[in-house]
Amino acid sequence: MSLELNAVALRQGDEVHIHPTTLALQPGRFNTLLGQTLAGKTSLLRLMAGLVKPSHGRLSFGGLDVTG
Repeated sequence: MSLELNAVALRQGDEVHIHPTTLALQPGRFNTLLGQTLAGKTSLLRLMAGLVKPSHGRLSFGGLDVTG
């Protein structure tokens, strides 16, 4: 099943942790997330795992909205 992020953003107070991001991850593919320290890699993974609700945008898993 695919995981899709559609304009997902994360803000906490006045701080922007993730700027609006659109991404589609397909099954059977190898994906790598690289970035500097404090670039938002862990925050993005927490959004994809469903541990944190995005401030904006939608997450879909297998075509079903799993944002909440």
